[in-house]
Amino acid sequence: MWKCGSLSKSVLLRSARKFSSRYSYSKIGSGLLLGSVLLVNEVSEEKNKPWVVEYPAAAKKNDVLLSRRIKSDMDNTGLSLRLYQYQSCPYCCKVRAFLDYYGFSYDVVEVNPLTKSQTKFAGGYKKVPVLQSSASDKPLIESSLIISVLKTYLHRKQDSLDDILAMYPEHKTVDPKSNKQIVSHPNKYFIMPEGSLNSSDELQNVREERELREWVDNWFIHLISPNVYRTWSEALETFHYFSKVGEWERNFNTMERYLAIYVGAAFMWQISKMLKKRHKIDDERKAMADAFDHFLSMKGSHRTFLGGDLPNLGDLALYGAINSFEGCTAFQEMRKETEIGKWFDDVHRAVEKKLGRSLIEKKCISSQ
Repeated sequence: MWKCGSLSKSVLLRSARKFSSRYSYSKIGSGLLLGSVLLVNEVSEEKNKPWVVEYPAAAKKNDVLLSRRIKSDMDNTGLSLRLYQYQSCPYCCKVRAFLDYYGFSYDVVEVNPLTKSQTKFAGGYKKVPVLQSSASDKPLIESSLIISVLKTYLHRKQDSLDDILAMYPEHKTVDPKSNKQIVSHPNKYFIMPEGSLNSSDELQNVREERELREWVDNWFIHLISPNVYRTWSEALETFHYFSKVGEWERNFNTMERYLAIYVGAAFMWQISKMLKKRHKIDDERKAMADAFDHFLSMKGSHRTFLGGDLPNLGDLALYGAINSFEGCTAFQEMRKETEIGKWFDDVHRAVEKKLGRSLIEKKCISSQ
């Protein structure tokens, strides 16, 4: 019999089934995809860089415990952004990639995937990411909408955040099956810069960027769970990876950490099979390799990024989604079997160097 300490695989599977019967996958969202950083009692400063990542020991305000604070000298927008997230959720990783690339300052709050008590202010909205700003009473929701709103905000010199939010109206419908209200934002992939596009090349670039962002949300992200939880050993490896990046040893006692790793892995191993069937994926590794080949063909060999010399929002969206499982076997295999590795490393360097910071610097100057 397979064993880990005193926990047998069958016991873990029974625990996972009990867990799944109590908490449906829709309620958990991507909560069990996570390696959550709850609180780190130290400060880490990056030398010779105009930004710093702080891990405050007691950064608690309004009963919300901060995980970390990213402070950027180039951000004088006064937005005071606070990101409510799961650390390894691909949608949250997309938003962080955007914020880091453009040089925003922001706080990070890890959300409890079961109680979601940290996001009660969002009016019943149960998903992450959620972004708060002192410049608006309305929370920003949906990763792609958050990114479009903030990118438009950077482009428009004098408009406030509320002015920008008004450009993305809600569309409400009722799901005939569940009879629940569905709120969507039909133009959430559109950027609203001042002025107009002047050339066919500009129009083509905007179209490509939007198409890739939609493809990441509608297809690529659905390939992640079937790949990282493909087998029991990979599911376990993935949760050990989440434990490492989430520094669970700091934040949980030994029993809590092992329960999170082993019960979580067993649960997601089962869920991944359901997701594979739902999205009609026959061979998960081939599907991911085909997805990377599709993107690389779309980008072409004549440019470093889809955006040309610098990443655009499409590049950042795919990079962010990959970053959620970058340390797992699935992506390491993709590095060997496809040409995605060089592009990923190039985007990573661009994000680390905050090569999009000129936009936020111009916005801050124009707002003075």
